[in-house]
Amino acid sequence: MKDKNNNEKELPKLNTKEENEFKKLKLSIEHGATFFDKSNSNLPPEIEGQFLDYISNFENAFQNAKQITVYEKIGKPGFKPEGTLSDEETTIELERIEEIMHQNNISLDVLCDYENEDRLIYAFITEELFLSKIDEMNVPGMISHFTYEEFHQNHKYDLEQATEDFLKMFLDKKSKFYNEYHSEDALNHEELNNFRTLFKSLKMEFFDFKQIMFNEQNATVQFEIHFWAKIKGTDAKIYYSGDGSMTFEYEYGYWYVRNANLPIND
Repeated sequence: MKDKNNNEKELPKLNTKEENEFKKLKLSIEHGATFFDKSNSNLPPEIEGQFLDYISNFENAFQNAKQITVYEKIGKPGFKPEGTLSDEETTIELERIEEIMHQNNISLDVLCDYENEDRLIYAFITEELFLSKIDEMNVPGMISHFTYEEFHQNHKYDLEQATEDFLKMFLDKKSKFYNEYHSEDALNHEELNNFRTLFKSLKMEFFDFKQIMFNEQNATVQFEIHFWAKIKGTDAKIYYSGDGSMTFEYEYGYWYVRNANLPIND
């Protein structure tokens, strides 16, 4: 009769790749994870194993997590109301609170510049962010990220980003992204696309915002733009420059392009 311990010792040991496949199977069964077969992946098996372990730890922690406030997460530190602090004290207190947040894996990004920014952000953290709910999870390396503008939308910033993103896509003829996803965004897309098809390549030389106007539903962005266009089949270039504008409509929290007017008709 063979000893049970001897039988266990005789079981073949899995190599790292086989262990990773077992981890994927376990994640699929227990958490519904889906993995795409990439036989040509250059990711070392050891790194892939660490990544799979992180996913497993995250999923296990998430299943057992309860909701707590950001203030509870960082240990309920003492703080003074914004209205009781001088400007200098506000800056000092903001740095202290941000350091406590950092030590507890809480990060706050501020995308734009604001007047009296230290006071604004300190008030936001202590009066709003502290009350926000997050999952109580202690996964090594995991950071909870917040962005100020997700709580207080900056329409000027969003319109600038939307304008620049659209123009970059329009001028980038090396990528198929514009044709596949955004070639009909603007109501005047036929005019724009007919112009675009005339050229082999387009390149922006200069861009600057002139004026941004918006209300609750509509917006107009005016700008100056200089770009050149290389004609198909030749090395000749045509230089376009002048004022342009874009109009947007606000729906579901986003600004959507409605018209794009470029200095291309002169």
